[in-house]
Amino acid sequence: MSKLAWVLLPLLLATLWLVVLAWRGRLPPRLSMNVGFSLLLLIYVGSTAALGIFWVANQQLPVFDWHYLFGYATVLLLLVHLAFNVRVVWRHVFKPKQAAVPAMPATDRGRLMLLGGLGALGATGGAFLLGLRHGRTELHIDAPSAAASGAGGAVADVPLAVVERFHEFSAHSRRGVFRRAPSVEWGDPPPPFKAYPGRPLFKLPPPARAGRGDAPLDVAALSTLLWHTAGVNLQRGPISFRTSPSSGALFATELYVVARKLPGLEPGLWHYDGQGHALQRLSDAPPAAQAIGSDRNAPAHVLATAIFRRSGHKYRDRTYRYVLADLGHALENLRASAAALGVPIDFVRAFDEARAAAALELDEAEEGVLALLALGDEPAAPQPAAADRAGAGLRWQPPSLTTGGRLGVTDAIHRATSLREAALPAAPHAPMQAALEPSGAGLAIRLPPPQRHRMPVLEAIARRRSVRRYSGSPLQQPLLSALLDAMARRHRPLLSPAVRIHVVTQAVDGLPPAAWRYDALAHVLQPRVQAPDLRSLSRRAALDQDVVGDAGAVFVLAIDRASFAADAGGAARGYRHAFLEAGLVGERLYLEGVALGLGVCGVGAFYDDEAAALAGVDPAREWVVHFAAVGVPA
Repeated sequence: MSKLAWVLLPLLLATLWLVVLAWRGRLPPRLSMNVGFSLLLLIYVGSTAALGIFWVANQQLPVFDWHYLFGYATVLLLLVHLAFNVRVVWRHVFKPKQAAVPAMPATDRGRLMLLGGLGALGATGGAFLLGLRHGRTELHIDAPSAAASGAGGAVADVPLAVVERFHEFSAHSRRGVFRRAPSVEWGDPPPPFKAYPGRPLFKLPPPARAGRGDAPLDVAALSTLLWHTAGVNLQRGPISFRTSPSSGALFATELYVVARKLPGLEPGLWHYDGQGHALQRLSDAPPAAQAIGSDRNAPAHVLATAIFRRSGHKYRDRTYRYVLADLGHALENLRASAAALGVPIDFVRAFDEARAAAALELDEAEEGVLALLALGDEPAAPQPAAADRAGAGLRWQPPSLTTGGRLGVTDAIHRATSLREAALPAAPHAPMQAALEPSGAGLAIRLPPPQRHRMPVLEAIARRRSVRRYSGSPLQQPLLSALLDAMARRHRPLLSPAVRIHVVTQAVDGLPPAAWRYDALAHVLQPRVQAPDLRSLSRRAALDQDVVGDAGAVFVLAIDRASFAADAGGAARGYRHAFLEAGLVGERLYLEGVALGLGVCGVGAFYDDEAAALAGVDPAREWVVHFAAVGVPA
């Protein structure tokens, strides 16, 4: 609302002035109001044009998009309008107090129009140059070579350095807009659905809306899993909303299926078409498990990718954060659906992205493979598991790192979090630990027993929507208890133990306005920050979004740096796993909220430093990665 108030301030002041003059009986003549509002129009159109051109140069927005074309036409019409009325404006503004209005010489009128045109060109040109100056800033990583780093293993620290630089570079701050900006030409967004023209199409049966117990994995079960993960459940105008949430409704996730022994579906490599709920056949022969980097010879594998440009044209250098969180939401739907059907599912935590991308015939720079899952209860393949292979002289290594790819920092961070299998000495593997450790001393608030519901998870997935309007009614503590219980207490981590849950209670019965750390082991809240204007602070931290300021509670997810750095696949791979885990936890909040009749809305846009201060998080130890607003729907 604060931004809207500043934008409307000149109009409000002008209107208030007219109201005061009318009340005093001194309303100016129509000509004066016409001139005044024409000048006000000039200010607004000039500001709009300058800001638009600045952001075109700064963020590489499409110069000839529809709204820009209309904006340029508006500027042209305004110049024509001023050309016809410049004499009237001149006489009205510069008329003497008690003298006849002199006629403006034609030469002066021409000079005035020339100076006005040059001033407009200078303003827009200056905005363009300023935006271009900031748009050239870019993240650069000077990766040391193996020879330069010696035998101490410094090369292994390079992916962590990339992660730290990327996370800092992609952080939002109030000064960051003018301090730096991306230099990637994202271009127009790709189509919302990926198509393979001419490839055979297999229409999937309708998805089930209820669990089937321990039924075997067949084509009907696969249909239910895929639809509840990435199927279309609402068409609103040109946007096809999916069963899993996505930042900006951009839906970068794509799913591929490697079918080997799946009743009702021929073996092969398939792509899931969420729009038509069908499979497109990409290859008659399914690639071997080793060809996609898996150590499981399961009946089916699901590979999840992200088309970076779908999100990048809007979120730019923060894109990798968004696509990971969005994919985590989708993967939680896949996990929950598999549990409802009784289908075994296993996350393959270490796999070779280059092999998987080659099997799918993908350009890794444009569409990165981010997750691999095995479906079914087939016993493990004869080859040893990843950890055993490491002990036998093989280990997972990050790929070679360079900067300056087509997608800039997005390309760099994706390669840093990817793995390659290499014959090198074994590295220690850190065991998975509890999702949330005790949060320390303090006056803890013990939560009441969670409020239970009877909504099946498949129904909750089908009904899930992001809700941005809340009634203002306070949340009841048993509801808050149920949300936290579903997020962490009922589930052990699947990919990373690094996620930490904080909750800002803005309107919760029996709890003061405060930020709390959730201790899942004891099911208690530990106080972190108390402030009377907490609602205002949370709104400001979330880029002044009303959905956060109006919520009854705001969940703030952070990742522990030491925890993800100890990942078996390395610190960079741990960063990816931690972000995906945060998405898994966030989707549990969505589904539990739906089942309890609450509104939930995930938020990935926030000022990182203000978010850390809001939750009482030390940025040297934890990074805030996700917001989620919860409230009683309006």
